[in-house]
Amino acid sequence: MTKPTPTTSPLTADLLQICTALETRYGLRKPSPHPDFIEALVYQILELGVSEKAAKDALKRLRDEYIDWNDMRVATVREIMDVIGGKYHRIREKAEDLKHLLADIYTAFRRMDIKDLLNADGISTLRALPETTNIRRDMVERALVLMCDVKVLPIDEEQFKLLKFLANATKHLGNAIRPLAFQVGLKKVEDALDIEGLLRLSRGLREHHHTLQLAGEDDPKHITFGTDEKDPLGMDPKKKEDKSKAAKDEKKDEKKDEKKDEKKDEKKNEKKNDGKDDPKDEKTKPATGKVAKKK
Repeated sequence: MTKPTPTTSPLTADLLQICTALETRYGLRKPSPHPDFIEALVYQILELGVSEKAAKDALKRLRDEYIDWNDMRVATVREIMDVIGGKYHRIREKAEDLKHLLADIYTAFRRMDIKDLLNADGISTLRALPETTNIRRDMVERALVLMCDVKVLPIDEEQFKLLKFLANATKHLGNAIRPLAFQVGLKKVEDALDIEGLLRLSRGLREHHHTLQLAGEDDPKHITFGTDEKDPLGMDPKKKEDKSKAAKDEKKDEKKDEKKDEKKDEKKNEKKNDGKDDPKDEKTKPATGKVAKKK
C-alpha cells in the first residue's frame, strides 16, 4: 500500500490522507487481476456497494454458469439475477446494468472476444466506447488501468467535485485543485499519485458517491455521512451545528436579559411617578387659596 514518506510531496500526502479516510468506511482492497477487459467492467458493477468477498463470489458464480460473455449476453435479466443471488445488493439494478453492458459491447464490436484490443492501437478504440454506448467513461478508464497499467485517475466530474469538497479538509490539496477545471485537475492528481494510489482514490470516491446517490443527495457530503461515526477528516458537521446552536442560544439569552432590564426600568419609572400630580389634572382642580377682592 502506498504510504507517505519523508520525501512525499504535500499534495501526495493530502491525497493519501483522503484515500485512507475513505477506506476507514469502505475498506481497503487490492486491485483484482482480471483475465480480460469485459470482466474488469463486470466486476466494477458487482463490487459497488458490497463487500469484496460478496463481489468475488458473485463473479465466480457467473463464470461457472456461463460458457463465455456471449452466453451471458443472451441470458435474461431474471436468469442473471438468479445466478448472482436474490439477496444481493440492488440485484435487479445490477442484473440490468450487466445485461446492458454486454449488449453495448456487442453492438460496438459485433463480437464478445475483444482481447486483441488491449494494445496501443486498440486502447483508443476502447476509450471511444462511452461516445457510442452507455458505458461510463470512468469504468472504461479503470478497466484500462487494471489491464494495461494506463496511468489515469478513473473518475467522472461528479466524483471530482466530491474530491474537491474533501480536499477542503487538507492543508494543501484544497487550494491546489479547487480552482481547476475537470481535466486540468485530473492531470494534477495523476502527477501526484502512482497507479496504486489512483486506483485506491477512484474506488473510494466512487463508493462514497454511490452512498450519497442512494440517500438522494446531490451535493458532496463528509465521509461519515449517514452514520454516527467520527469523521476521519474532521469534517463532521455536528460540531459546526453545535457551535451555531450555542451561538443562537447565547443570543436568545441576551435578548431575554435585555427585555428583563427594560421591564425593571419601566417599573422604576412607574414608582417615581407615583404621587406626582398630572399637569392636566391641576387645571381642573379648584383653587384653595384666597382670592383678592376687587376694589
